[in-house]
Amino acid sequence: MGKFQYTLSCYFKLNPESFVKVSDQLEISLPCINCQRDHRTIIFENINKKGICTPKKKCEGFLGELVKREIIKEVDGVKINYLIEFDYHQFTDLKYNVESNFKFGWARVYFTVKCSKCQKEKTISTQENVGRPWDEKCECGNIIFQDYETPFKYQATEI
Repeated sequence: MGKFQYTLSCYFKLNPESFVKVSDQLEISLPCINCQRDHRTIIFENINKKGICTPKKKCEGFLGELVKREIIKEVDGVKINYLIEFDYHQFTDLKYNVESNFKFGWARVYFTVKCSKCQKEKTISTQENVGRPWDEKCECGNIIFQDYETPFKYQATEI
């Protein structure tokens, strides 16, 4: 068994002044050696908390945690970097009989933005497999976020 780091980088094209915060919760697809299933949805509820492999009743828990989250406001957007450390060794998926890998990337990130028109805050999310393009509007009708291409980049590294 080895130790791995998984980096998720997100870049959201939006006015950095309208960005309020990113949620503590992150959902991401990773292989889980505990239940021997590839591409499981793992939920991290906060930094330095053990991941939850879903569905919970089929797994006793993901053997890793979210160790770092970095938020960088740039001129035309916000970049969020996540670092996950976990135990891993290649295995054969118990349901689909295929070798585990990191080829499939999926994530969902929740964040809060403030409307530049009425100043109301709204929490929204985006994920890898959402239909694009789409616009998120405030109650006042102002577009507060536009999602035209995937904001996610993934990388697994053995440490």
